[in-house]
Amino acid sequence: MMTEPQLPFLGPIIVELRTDVDLRALVSTRVRGFRPQGGENGDVQPAGHYKRFVVLSILSAPVEPSLPITFAEVAARCYGTDDTDAWTVWAALVKAIHAVGPRVKDSGLGIYRTAVLTGGVQDSDPDTDQPMVTGSFQVIATTQVVV
Repeated sequence: MMTEPQLPFLGPIIVELRTDVDLRALVSTRVRGFRPQGGENGDVQPAGHYKRFVVLSILSAPVEPSLPITFAEVAARCYGTDDTDAWTVWAALVKAIHAVGPRVKDSGLGIYRTAVLTGGVQDSDPDTDQPMVTGSFQVIATTQVVV
């Protein structure tokens, strides 16, 4: 039984990715949750003016019935200026997130492991035609504060 609401894990993962030196060199801090940043200076731009960015969204975050942990799956959409560039963003994300072991965040969230599950699927955004590479990774994390 859970005694507290499940701890959020996507924000801490976004912060990790924004601070990875290789990914940051490509996308700056343009790693978002759920949807791209809109507006004139946002992520989504017309052809010829594409920006690199990453969008993460939680696909599933089931809670283990007998332990305070989740085995969550997160989708990643890595956008680039062309097909090769989108792959470069994906490759930097994989380096930053795959097989990263235990860490505890300031919030008390414990992340046991993150690992790429699927991916390297080259595609283009259905609305803008911007090249992207998609995939998913697993986050094994606590649902309660670790002390």
